Amino acid sequence: MITASWQITIDRKSEDVFDFVADLHNEPKFNPDASNIVKSSEGEIGLGTVYTEEFKRIGAYRTTIDVYQPPTALGFDARNPKCDARVRFTFEPHGDSTEVACVVGLTFKGAQRLVGVLMGGMIKKQIERNRGPMLKAALETGS
Repeated sequence: MITASWQITIDRKSEDVFDFVADLHNEPKFNPDASNIVKSSEGEIGLGTVYTEEFKRIGAYRTTIDVYQPPTALGFDARNPKCDARVRFTFEPHGDSTEVACVVGLTFKGAQRLVGVLMGGMIKKQIERNRGPMLKAALETGS
C-alpha cells in the first residue's frame, strides 16, 4: 500500500472547504488526474453518496462517501479493478481559515501491484506536493 499525506491552511471557512471537497465534481480543480465525474446516487450529497469518475492511467472508479461529518471529517472509498483508494480529510477551523489534512491510501491489485512497487515513491511525492496547493488555489482564487 502507498500512503501519502498532506496538510495546508486555506483562507476559507471550514464549511465552505468541506462542501467543496465533498462535491466530487470539484475534484479536477485540485486533482488533474480526475475527470468525467458523475454523481450516480439520488439525493443530496452525504454519507453513502456514490460517484463514478475516471482517472488517468488507472480507469474508472466507483467512489462512495463513507465518512461524512460536516464540517470536520470527510472520507471517500474508491474502488477500481486495478487499485482501491481510501481518502480521509479533516477540516479544523481557525477563524476564517481552515487547516486541511488529507491521508490517501492506495492499494494496487493484481499486475498493477508492480506499479506500486516501481512508482510508489513518485506517486506519493506527487500527491503530497501538489494536492494541497491545488486545493488552496481552487478555493482561494477560483482557479
